[in-house]
Amino acid sequence: DRSVPTPVAGGLTFVEVSAGFAHTCAVTVEGSLYCWGKGSYGVLGNGTTGNRSVPTLVEGGLTFKSVSAGFSHTCGVTVGGDAHCWGHGLDGELGNGMTENRSVPTLVSGGLTFSTLSVENHTCAVTTGGLAHCWGYGNSGQLGNGSVGDRLVPTPVSGGLVFTLVSTGGFHTCGVTPADDMYCWGYGERGRLGNGSAVDRWEPTLVSGL
Repeated sequence: DRSVPTPVAGGLTFVEVSAGFAHTCAVTVEGSLYCWGKGSYGVLGNGTTGNRSVPTLVEGGLTFKSVSAGFSHTCGVTVGGDAHCWGHGLDGELGNGMTENRSVPTLVSGGLTFSTLSVENHTCAVTTGGLAHCWGYGNSGQLGNGSVGDRLVPTPVSGGLVFTLVSTGGFHTCGVTPADDMYCWGYGERGRLGNGSAVDRWEPTLVSGL
């Protein structure tokens, strides 16, 4: 344990970092992706399920522009806009139409081109055209498609809204539009959707008071 900032080993220069539940991933200036920490389910993307105490190169030779580390899986967007995911896949959170774990980056199905994504227990991403798609664990409507239940491939979020970014929580999701309006959907207990209610909403609902 460290109580003060401590340099990450390896002397690498990173432009983006994402911390998951028990692992961390970061993109270098060259677009290489490194992960470290707990390796359960293959979440580090190096072909194994072992832990790593120093940054370890993700396999596949892909060039990434962004990465998001979640509870038990990881996804990244390449410079070409392809989304790849790896780690825990039981609930479809890898987006490849299957429910097996993957220990190396695996292409997300659907042929979509993404600008950004966010990972927690489920995955949501925004295409270059600004349309949000979600997949994976959907028990509380956090996938935003008007229903509950898991989805194994990217599924459009209802409403046809254009988003600039999305952010996934444990059981809900929020997105910001180009007009800076915020919409949330999924598990509504304790008012986490910001709409003045504690009821689940299964599709994007405007946050009140903004």
